[in-house]
Amino acid sequence: MYNEEPSIPSLRGMFAGQLYLPPDCDHRIIIVNDGSNDKTPSLIARWADEDNQVTVLTHERNMGLGEAILTGFREAIKMDCTCIVTIDADASHPVKVINDLINAILSGADIAIASRFAEGGGQKGVSASRRFLSFGARILLSTVFPLKGVRDYTTGFRAYRTALVKKALGLRDYPFLICDTFAATAELLLKMATQAHEITEIPLLLRYDLKESSSKLKLFPTIFEYLKLCRMTKENCFLGKGISI
Repeated sequence: MYNEEPSIPSLRGMFAGQLYLPPDCDHRIIIVNDGSNDKTPSLIARWADEDNQVTVLTHERNMGLGEAILTGFREAIKMDCTCIVTIDADASHPVKVINDLINAILSGADIAIASRFAEGGGQKGVSASRRFLSFGARILLSTVFPLKGVRDYTTGFRAYRTALVKKALGLRDYPFLICDTFAATAELLLKMATQAHEITEIPLLLRYDLKESSSKLKLFPTIFEYLKLCRMTKENCFLGKGISI
């Protein structure tokens, strides 16, 4: 979360409702406060006080989406969970899809992607500039780094097998991500894919029209980082055992 004060009541309501989790599936909610300077810290502190399934982690300064995800990953690994689901904090992702993502992991996938571009998926309320960015990034990245069965490279709504995350993070001594914009989600997928044996997609209807907070996406810096990803060679950044890139 970064300055998600307007979204928190809706987000709490979503998680307090029916999550449609698989039978006997326990869960925890990890919130990463990425240096928010509105009322986000106090609101999520209250959430954690009122719900013992909620853990709050805080970055003292804004470090970007990629670092926030990695902080959440490290905490989830400590919890010794089976899989990790990442979800945007603006209430635009339908929580009922979480069940499908988890079931995909339990059925053998290493990464399950909630995809706007899978059959049955789509998006509502998305601006023309964001549509252009998502479509352009999809074409660019799928051309340079084709992943079998993957159409949505940029969504942040995914599930990962925890063993895969632990292995991938442990393979590098240098910083795992170089992108600090929204391009970090694509970089994360590409690097995790080098250790994955199966990636699958689940249809997602993105409801951006339900978003209550302001957009954090910076268009031109994000485009620049997508291009920076494509300038990297497969050999020194992404190529590894597992799925073919």
